[in-house]
Amino acid sequence: MQHSALTIGIAGIGQMGCSAAVAFQRAGHRVLLWARNADRLRAVQSKTDELLKWSEDHLGPALRLGGSIHLEEDLHRLDAESDVFLDCILEILDEKIALFQKLTLAQQRGALLLSATSGLSITQMGRGAGCESLLVGAHFWNPPHLIPVVEMVFGEKTPDAIFQQAYDLMTDIGKIPVRCRDVPGFIGNRLMHAMWREALALVDAGVCTAAEIDRIVKLTFALRLPSLGPMENMDLVGLDAVQRIHRYLLPELADNTQPADCLDDKVRAGHLGMRSGQGFYDWSQRDAEQVVRNRDLLIVRQLEALRELGEL
Repeated sequence: MQHSALTIGIAGIGQMGCSAAVAFQRAGHRVLLWARNADRLRAVQSKTDELLKWSEDHLGPALRLGGSIHLEEDLHRLDAESDVFLDCILEILDEKIALFQKLTLAQQRGALLLSATSGLSITQMGRGAGCESLLVGAHFWNPPHLIPVVEMVFGEKTPDAIFQQAYDLMTDIGKIPVRCRDVPGFIGNRLMHAMWREALALVDAGVCTAAEIDRIVKLTFALRLPSLGPMENMDLVGLDAVQRIHRYLLPELADNTQPADCLDDKVRAGHLGMRSGQGFYDWSQRDAEQVVRNRDLLIVRQLEALRELGEL
């Protein structure tokens, strides 16, 4: 992928769409940002401006100058002008298929089509929309303007050249692309939800509270994860020791194939987490915006430390 400026069409103005727009803008590309709701679209300008300023203050100057973000109410313009189209709409397969089906001009000229889905099948999406030969999964991790890795997912019929084009584009905007076959949840979410399943099972069994789980995770193995991934850690422990532990521990771990009881109970009661004010924590007693700010600042510091260690 050349460094010449591209027109990047992005559909969706949630956290993923806005932050991805900032990442492309800071790499010198022209971004057309679209959403169905015109009022919400007009209100998003302050959000992108805030993200751009925050990135400048905490991440340093843009990778390249000349980038721009334009709010666009007409999807046809993205269809007509996008060199690359990125889907960041809701995680509903039929909705994403319907979106890509509307991109007739983009498909005709062979524009690169990307989906930021966090786990839906790229193969099914491409097959349903008739764009298997142009579609690649690009799972940006939240917050996308900070997290360096993007999972690049190829479907059953994704051509090698198209996948390489998408892979190179992520490198071009300063991301670290990781190749992934099309499996439900991809790599990261499979790992994360395996941990979440075990955490919920511990709460259901009355072993500990939700707060105690968070304390254990944040102040034990999470502290070493930035410098020592799970496979490296197994090597450090010794694979024979891991094997012995697995013989007695694996049969005791959660293997439920349906959501945990405590999760079902919370959702049934309308306790949906931060956005509803109540989840496993009482968010009326916590500053949610400060929690997110603290998260982002800690990520910046971790990235700085990893660069100093030569990990990035």
